[in-house]
Amino acid sequence: AGLGSGVVCGPLELIMIQQQRKGGTILSVGGDLARGGPSIVSRGMLALGLREGIYCAGFMGILPAVRKHIRETYAHTPFGQSEDAARLTATFIAGPICAFASHPPDTVKTCMQGDIEQVRFKGYGQSAGVLVAESGIAALWRGMPWRLFRQCCAVFLFDKISAEVAPRLFPHAFR
Repeated sequence: AGLGSGVVCGPLELIMIQQQRKGGTILSVGGDLARGGPSIVSRGMLALGLREGIYCAGFMGILPAVRKHIRETYAHTPFGQSEDAARLTATFIAGPICAFASHPPDTVKTCMQGDIEQVRFKGYGQSAGVLVAESGIAALWRGMPWRLFRQCCAVFLFDKISAEVAPRLFPHAFR
């Protein structure tokens, strides 16, 4: 799910980043990028797919498993006394894990998409190398506090909505 979303999200995020850097309308920037061909439109797409894959693993795999463990093991505590309490607790475990793991590919992707001329950031490894050489390994986690906050909110909401909607959409699977 996550890796596949890179095909859609990659070009859209590229348009957004280029529009922020150079101005113009969404259509004019998108048209300019499309004229650059597939190598421009797909710039950073692999890193974006990796970011989304890790993120999906967090909210579709880690959070539900941690929530279930908390609910079963700590039911007698405030952390596991209800499904939502366990969900909130699991959010503060799964959210940071997927945010920390998915942030370096996102940083590399953003640098590559911001430099479509490839003046400074050419490929994945080279881009990561430039960041690390200039500012140390911590450069791969620039902007992490905002991403952590956003991902904790998102994984909580995704899990809550999934728990409420899935039984209504697929009742046969919950019998």
